[in-house]
Amino acid sequence: MNIPRWAKISLCITGALMIYHASTFAHKRYGKVKYLETHPLRVYGDGTCADSIRISQGLIEKAKTMRQQCQDSASPLRTYGSWGARIATVTTHFSSPDDPQRFYQKAIETHILHNLVHGSQLHVLCTPIIDHMWNKQAFVQFVLLSELAKPPQERLEWIFWADRDTIVLDYCRHPASYIPAKLHRSYNPGTEPSKEQNINLLITQDTRGLNAGVFMIRVSEWSVNFLSDVIAFRHFKPDVELPFDEQTAMEQLLLEDRYKNNVVYIPQPWLNTYAWDNAQDFMSRKDVEGLDDWASRRGDFLIHFAGNGDKELNIVEYSQVGDKIFNIWETRDMLRDVSLDIERFWGNRSNGPG
Repeated sequence: MNIPRWAKISLCITGALMIYHASTFAHKRYGKVKYLETHPLRVYGDGTCADSIRISQGLIEKAKTMRQQCQDSASPLRTYGSWGARIATVTTHFSSPDDPQRFYQKAIETHILHNLVHGSQLHVLCTPIIDHMWNKQAFVQFVLLSELAKPPQERLEWIFWADRDTIVLDYCRHPASYIPAKLHRSYNPGTEPSKEQNINLLITQDTRGLNAGVFMIRVSEWSVNFLSDVIAFRHFKPDVELPFDEQTAMEQLLLEDRYKNNVVYIPQPWLNTYAWDNAQDFMSRKDVEGLDDWASRRGDFLIHFAGNGDKELNIVEYSQVGDKIFNIWETRDMLRDVSLDIERFWGNRSNGPG
């Protein structure tokens, strides 16, 4: 999509103002906290959406114990060098003191624990930047711009977006486990990235097409250009119908020549499964008979409650599942392990995306 120069300049100025405002707020709220060591949560906006979320010393100690257990039971196929990988989780949660939507906070708390286990960050936007669902791309753009302002060796490598109605089920799995070494880039400015290293977006599809509820996007200029086009899409192509708002805009843009060779559609079960059972049946299920491939089961990393008819109840019930089944990699009581699928998927791919 060809966007006038003035429009992209405007977006960049807006992004710079967002960085100033959000960084100022984060400093006032938490001061000089060593996020990677003790406090993974970075809150932007008025902060009320996270007021009742507490990261106690007990939770930090619990995360340390879980980390050690994860390392003890880890296999190379499940980690891909994920410990220490520079990947942050990003999400939004808009609420008010009168309606804190505590069930969404319980979902976010699973991501807090997951980031504590892996020593990474969770960025949460509490105040809308623009309207409706488009805040997703706007906030990811903000994090991208702020990271690109840092020296290459200090910035994040990837951003892991997860909608607020997602819950971590496997605290040992890290998003980096989906990224093989051949996708990583050298920081040598004289080295041109390979075709494989030019993969900048990992995302899933479901029966309705692209699903933007969970995805991984590389911290890169490509990503800034792509998200700028997504945010501007409805204004410069007002005649295009967008049944799923920004998700449809993303889907449309990923068909264009300038973007289509930089995205990989990874299998949905890797990180974007949906609920089939209630929480109790999920934990007690003995086999996968009758389950579609997209249906969540023990051993999956993440469950997404998109379009769920009883979202509040299911999120509350599932928010404790990851804790209760934490030892499944020791007991081998899982019903799916995508680790070999990940290895085969990347191993079977030809040089470069396609």
